[in-house]
Amino acid sequence: MNSDRVGVAPSAIPPRQYAELAAVIGTICAFSFCIGFVFPVIALALEARGFDEAAIGLNASAGGAGVFCGGLMMPRLVHRFGTFTMLAVGVITAVVILMLFPLIDHYWGWVLLRFLLGAAITALFSLGEAWINAIAGETHRGRTMAVYTAAMAGSFAVGSFVVSLVGYEGMAPFILAAAIILVFFAPVLRFRHRDPLEDADSLEGHGDVLLIVLKQAAILMIVVALFGILDGVALGLLPSYSLAVGVPEALGSVPLGAMALGVLLFQLPLGYLSDRMRRETLLSLVMFAVVGLAVLMPHVDLNHWTGLVFMALFGGLSFSPYTLALTMLGDRFKGRKLAAGSALFAVMWGTGATLGPFAFGFAMEEWGIRSLPYGLALLFLLSGAVSLRDRTGR
Repeated sequence: MNSDRVGVAPSAIPPRQYAELAAVIGTICAFSFCIGFVFPVIALALEARGFDEAAIGLNASAGGAGVFCGGLMMPRLVHRFGTFTMLAVGVITAVVILMLFPLIDHYWGWVLLRFLLGAAITALFSLGEAWINAIAGETHRGRTMAVYTAAMAGSFAVGSFVVSLVGYEGMAPFILAAAIILVFFAPVLRFRHRDPLEDADSLEGHGDVLLIVLKQAAILMIVVALFGILDGVALGLLPSYSLAVGVPEALGSVPLGAMALGVLLFQLPLGYLSDRMRRETLLSLVMFAVVGLAVLMPHVDLNHWTGLVFMALFGGLSFSPYTLALTMLGDRFKGRKLAAGSALFAVMWGTGATLGPFAFGFAMEEWGIRSLPYGLALLFLLSGAVSLRDRTGR
C-alpha cells in the first residue's frame, strides 16, 4: 500500500468544517460559472471583430498553455506562500484580467490575457480541489467529491445559458463575471489563517514533488487526461456529430445537454457507491461500461427520446472517472503532495482537452463521423485495461 495515502478517518466531516467546505466549493463553482460564461463571450467577441476560426482557436489554446504552465508552477508556489495566499492571488489575478479584456482592443493582447487567465484558473481549481479533498472525511469522501463535481457541472451549464441573456458586447459580461467571483470568494476569507495542505514533513531532499506524485499516481493521471479528451471532444465536436447523424440544426446541442444532465444526476449515486466499495474496482467497471455504450452510440436514434436517455446515461458514466480519480487522489496523498496531485490533474486535463479535439476532428474528417464514438471506445478500453493494474487502493 502507498505509504503516502491518508489513513481511514474514524468519522465523517466535523460539523464545523461544513461552512469551510461550502465556501471553497462555492468559489470554484463561481469560477466554473464564469468559464461557461466568459469563454463563449470571448469567442463570440473575436468572431464579431472578423477573426477566423484559426485565430479563435489559437486564443483558446493560449488558455490551455496557461493551465499547463500554472499547474507546473503551483506546488512550489504553494510550498513557499501557502494555500490561501495563492488562492487569493489566483482570484485577484483573474478579476483584474477579466476587467482588462474590454479595455484592450488588440488580438495579441487578448492572447496574453487568455494565457494569464488560464494560469489563474489553474491556481483556483487545483488548490480548491485539494482543499476540499483535504477536509473531506474518509467515510464520506466519495459523496463529498460527487457533490462538488455535480455543483461544478451545474454552474458551468448555467454560465453557458447566461451568455444569451447578457450578450458579449461591452464591459457588462466581464464586470458580471468579476463580481460573481469576488462575491463567492468572500466567505473563504474567514478561513484565511488555515492551511489544510500544510505538511508536517518538508519535501526538501525528496526530489521534485511533481515527479514523485506523477510516478505514484500515474494511472490516475491517465484517467484525468482521458477526461480532458472527452470534455474537449464533447464540447467541440458532439454537436457536429449530432448534425451528421440527422439531428435538426435547431436541436444540434440537445444531445450535449442530455449528457450534461446525466453528469448531474449520476454523481451522487456514484459517490455513494464509491464510499461502499473499493474505488479502484468501481473505476474499472465504469470505464468498461462506457466502452459498451460508446460502441452502441452509432446505432442509437438521437432524434428519439430513448436516444436522449442513452446520452444521459453515457454522459453520467463517462464523466464519472474524474470524480473517482479526485476521490482516490485524496485517499492517497496529503499536504503538499495532494496540492501537487491536483496541479498535475489540471495539467493532464488541459493536455487532453487541447489535443483531443484536434485528433478526433482529423479522424472524423479522414475516416468518417463514427470515429468519434469508436475512438472514445478505444481510449476507454485501453484506459480501463490500465486501471486494472492499480492495486494501491483500499
